[in-house]
Amino acid sequence: MLELPAGTHHVRHAGLRYVLDEPLALPPGCCLHLTGENGAGKTTFLEHVLIPALRKGHRLLYLAQDMELQRNTMLATLALLGHSAPAGLADLALAWIEASDCREIVILDEFDKHLNSDQLRALNLPRFTWAVVVSHLSGATARPGFAHGRELRFTRPRSDGPDVMLKAETLWPA
Repeated sequence: MLELPAGTHHVRHAGLRYVLDEPLALPPGCCLHLTGENGAGKTTFLEHVLIPALRKGHRLLYLAQDMELQRNTMLATLALLGHSAPAGLADLALAWIEASDCREIVILDEFDKHLNSDQLRALNLPRFTWAVVVSHLSGATARPGFAHGRELRFTRPRSDGPDVMLKAETLWPA
């Protein structure tokens, strides 16, 4: 079970407070969608609240929103493992994920803007115990292979205010 307690989660250097009214509990076989407007604080929450909480007891792969920043890490990892590195950034990311032995949690921050439909299928998300997908788009469509789907919606009551409200909803099964 992946869990995040209810309460206010502070990210002081960003001046943000994430308010989660109910604990987030994700059973194995769950795909979690983090959704909200541009600038709602999804990536900040991911990098400074969710990932540190998950690292305490789980192994994860994180594909950052700006994959270009990870290019050298992906190239070095593939070289150390004796794998060839594809030229395109999206194919490189897929090869890096494939080469990893981590199949517990995969976190994809706005990956949908980098991968085409064939590459998305090749990613084969259901081979991971949990998937966390960050997007501006709602995750309301069921993802084959995942028994459970949850959405954590980010809203900022005031765009210049520190509070980010987090609303968890079940997407599937209904």
